[in-house]
Amino acid sequence: MTTNKPSFSYFKVLVLGQLPRFTLYYFGSDFTDNYVESIDDEYRKTLKFGQLPLFVDSDGFRLTQTDAICKYIAAKHDFLGKSIKEKAIVDETISAVHDDVIIPGYKVGKGVEDKKVIDTIISRHFTTFEKVLAENKFIAGGDNYTLADLYVFVAYHYYKYLGYSEKFQDKFPHLEALQAHFESNKGIAEYIKNRPDSGRGI
Repeated sequence: MTTNKPSFSYFKVLVLGQLPRFTLYYFGSDFTDNYVESIDDEYRKTLKFGQLPLFVDSDGFRLTQTDAICKYIAAKHDFLGKSIKEKAIVDETISAVHDDVIIPGYKVGKGVEDKKVIDTIISRHFTTFEKVLAENKFIAGGDNYTLADLYVFVAYHYYKYLGYSEKFQDKFPHLEALQAHFESNKGIAEYIKNRPDSGRGI
C-alpha cells in the first residue's frame, strides 16, 4: 500500500489551527504543514463539513475538527491519560480550553466580543488551571503530561500572543513553568520561531 507524508491544513491565524499544529510539532511529526490563504467553492466541497482544519494521515485517512485531530494524534503517542479518570479530565480540559478560552479570546481579538470577558476568563479558567497544577503537577493528575497539559499551555501562550501578558504578571508561576516546559521542546520551539505572521494578531 502506498503511503504519503501526513498533512495538516489551516489558515495563518492561530485560533483553531494552533492546537493541532502544537500537537504535531510536540511529537516531532514528519508532516506537510499547509497554510491556506482562502477556501474556494471547489476546495470546500472536498471538506467534510466545508471548513478547516483538515488532517490527512499517511494512509489517506481524513479528519476534520480541531479536537478530534488532536486526540487522534495524541492517541498514537499514548498522550490521553492512563486511567479512565485521567482520560475524563483530559476531555474536560479540552472542552474548557476550546469553548471557554480559545474561542472567546479569538472573538475579542476580532472585535466581536466585549474585552471584559478576558478578565473573567483569566480569573475563572487560568486561576483554576494554576491551582490544579499547584496541587497535582499535571492537569489530569497522574504521573505524566497529557494532552490536557498541552491544551492549557496553548491557551496560556495564545493569550500572551493576544497581548495579555501584563494580566498574568507574577500571578501564575505553575503556568509559567508549564509554558517553559513545552517551549523547551525542539519541535514547538521551531514552530513558534518559524510560523508565518497572519498580520491579524489572532
